[in-house]
Amino acid sequence: MLTLVMLVITVFTVPAQLRYGFRFGDDIAAAQLKEAEAWSLCNRSGFTGGLVLEYQLPNCGFAPDIAVLYARHNTRLQTAEQAPVSFGRNFIDIPLHFKYKFWLRSFSRLMGPMLYTGPTLSIRLDHNNAIPLSTHRLQYGWEAGIGFDIINFIQLSGGYRFALGNSIDSSPLYPAATLHPNGWNVSATLLFDF
Repeated sequence: MLTLVMLVITVFTVPAQLRYGFRFGDDIAAAQLKEAEAWSLCNRSGFTGGLVLEYQLPNCGFAPDIAVLYARHNTRLQTAEQAPVSFGRNFIDIPLHFKYKFWLRSFSRLMGPMLYTGPTLSIRLDHNNAIPLSTHRLQYGWEAGIGFDIINFIQLSGGYRFALGNSIDSSPLYPAATLHPNGWNVSATLLFDF
């Protein structure tokens, strides 16, 4: 019992670290369209950037973070007769990452590899009504990736976003069409103490 009390006191006397920062990166579209014979997708590179909050738990490598990012997912719809057109490329992304950092003793917290995973919500900001495809305003996904925490200040990471469910709201020409806006991302995060 005494050991348990000492453990609880120790955990709560070491402060957890809440930090804020900025994340900037590249978003490489890998969207998939199925059951739409005349249409194809033109996937290109976009960008993302915004604010992030990280909560580093004491005495362990667990550090969840949440971000609010402007994202340009650069996927366009094209046919053999028509140039690529946008069906919504501007989003607000809200990813929630559950990270674990493996601090290397030999580097004395100078560098540590990390893994992360978690859900993401994308809110579409625009839409081109001139094309016969409408996507949902809210789109859900799951992200997983790896990275490095450098001197507990800079984080470099790369991962993949899996779209959850069909993002098409309506498609009169191809009612059975499915769209999964998957994508790769590479980002850098700068973190500061409050």
